[in-house]
Amino acid sequence: MRDAVSWVGCTMRHWLATWIVIAMAGGATAATLEQLSFDEMVEKSTSIVHGRVIGTYTTAKGSLIYTHYRVQVSERWKGAPALEADLVVPGGVLGNVRQSFTGAPRLAQGSDYVLFLWTGKSGLTHIIGLTQGLFDVTTDAKGNTMAVRGTSGETMLDRATGKPVTEESLSFTLTDLRTRILRATGGAK
Repeated sequence: MRDAVSWVGCTMRHWLATWIVIAMAGGATAATLEQLSFDEMVEKSTSIVHGRVIGTYTTAKGSLIYTHYRVQVSERWKGAPALEADLVVPGGVLGNVRQSFTGAPRLAQGSDYVLFLWTGKSGLTHIIGLTQGLFDVTTDAKGNTMAVRGTSGETMLDRATGKPVTEESLSFTLTDLRTRILRATGGAK
């Protein structure tokens, strides 16, 4: 999980414990993520899909609350064929308990996304690198369908040096993104 979810040197439970200690000390304002290149996201993803959020619900696994998003898949560029994907994001509201995690993305019902996903041993499917593996699908002023990833505002660390780096936003036409992913996975010539 630590490579795919990209919390530097931490499993999710260790990260949560660390985050809680920082929060109790009054300093929880941001997450630190390992920066993933586009090629690393393609390689480490177990599936990459373009789809629309059609439902959401929350569950608990141990002491962690997860928000599940059901995505109707319109295109699958990597991974096993399926009409829907169920993915989780840490945090949410379950009963009277609210958990939130800095850096965890929020998806909107009815919105289209390109999602770089990773399924762990637990069977839960996550967005790789939190917001790094999430692209909004929109239409630009010229009518082009675009896949856009903004910056998260979270601290990003370079994998090789461990030093902070500046996160860059990414923007592709959906056609260009599809072509780039398929070439990287050997799905296109």
